[in-house]
Amino acid sequence: MRIFMDENLGEYVPRGLHLLSQHHFPALEVISTIDDPSMGRGVKDPDLIPLVAQKHGVLLTKDINIARTRALFQMCKDYKLGTFFLKLPTGQDRHWEIVQLLVRNWQVIVKITNKEKRPFAYRLTPRGGLEPMSM
Repeated sequence: MRIFMDENLGEYVPRGLHLLSQHHFPALEVISTIDDPSMGRGVKDPDLIPLVAQKHGVLLTKDINIARTRALFQMCKDYKLGTFFLKLPTGQDRHWEIVQLLVRNWQVIVKITNKEKRPFAYRLTPRGGLEPMSM
């Protein structure tokens, strides 16, 4: 099972979560899209969505515009992609706040990634935790 974190989350958060998850979730691979050779830095959303889906991964991103852009959200449905969107208030989207939010919700994210039928979409907020989105 693979969770791809979009480049807008940096490269260190995915690496750290991958290392921290190895003992508790040995089948989980957490990868930054920056580190994946088929994606890399600057990959555009219309290219990213099918690449993650082809690798049987889910996408974790701060790019809420994917959900707001009808064509991109439809691509997520068509490619049967599981997606988690981090929705952070302005000023609370710094590196450490992202790490805290992800760690607090990590077990549920992994459970959904492992068990839920795709496509799916969830919004992750500091106050509400994980909220399902209509697909």
